[in-house]
Amino acid sequence: MRDRVLVVGGTRGTGLLIVRALLARGYPVRALARDPGSAGQRLGAAVEVIRGDITKPDTLPPALREVTHVVFTAGVHSGRFAREDFVKLTDYEGVTNTLSAARGAGLRGRFIYMNALGITTPSLAAVLLNWWKRNTLVWRRRAEEAIRASGLDYTIIRAGFLVNRPSGRRAVVVGQEAFPLSPRYRIAREDVADAFVEALAHPRASRATFDIVWGKGPRREGWSALMDRLEPDA
Repeated sequence: MRDRVLVVGGTRGTGLLIVRALLARGYPVRALARDPGSAGQRLGAAVEVIRGDITKPDTLPPALREVTHVVFTAGVHSGRFAREDFVKLTDYEGVTNTLSAARGAGLRGRFIYMNALGITTPSLAAVLLNWWKRNTLVWRRRAEEAIRASGLDYTIIRAGFLVNRPSGRRAVVVGQEAFPLSPRYRIAREDVADAFVEALAHPRASRATFDIVWGKGPRREGWSALMDRLEPDA
């Protein structure tokens, strides 16, 4: 495969697993990092690391050159109590800055964005998360709107509560019912990483928003079959 993928947020968590999944499938991978030295040690020599910061638009164009797809998983760390201006700067303006750089570079592939459940469906967990991270779901909903209006091909994946478990062990639901944010809707980070890699090229994932959570029982369907049921956003 010659389609280079830029991963924004690839130095930790689910983003790091996406980097590893992309490499395992033969994709050339580039990662954006504020500290390339530290990121290079974590990611390994197979990943090209470019210095940049999503909150500083002028640092982004070099990372977007000769890139086919963008995977965006960056955001305010879930364990951090942050001011709303910082949440807005990272969770919303960081996305719009990257979209602008992608358009400027003539991105011809897909912009794939990782979000959480509960963007449009109220729940107690969403209220608590918005309190802790100062309206992060509000700003992330606006980020989704900016992605849809960007003119770029895109996929928005809303993941359930993330757990550190092996992938492929449990059934997965790929749905467009807008699940609420709730601990009952969980999924392994490795499963999410696999979904991102599949969504890069799956035709039904184009201009689509969907949720991924664990279902009941063992895994019986592959990602391609699960995504075959997707419908594009209205």
